[in-house]
Amino acid sequence: MGVQVLKNWSPRKIVHFLKRNGFVDSKIHKGDHCGLYNPETKAYVEVDQGRDAFTKREMSGFVHASKIDEKNWIRGKKIKKQ
Repeated sequence: MGVQVLKNWSPRKIVHFLKRNGFVDSKIHKGDHCGLYNPETKAYVEVDQGRDAFTKREMSGFVHASKIDEKNWIRGKKIKKQ
């Protein structure tokens, strides 16, 4: 099996993934941007919902900002609590 890489995601899929992993709506909206905040990790992610999809480079930015391991993003799975 080859190396798995981060794929392009739609804004809807990003928001859904973040909410499944502890993020809540931060009530900060600027135009078509949606802010999500994780009270546990203190991570903040802003998603432009006026887009069709995000590039791999932009997805790397979401990974970094969310503080969620890239492996979980690649699988698109909820983080398991330990």
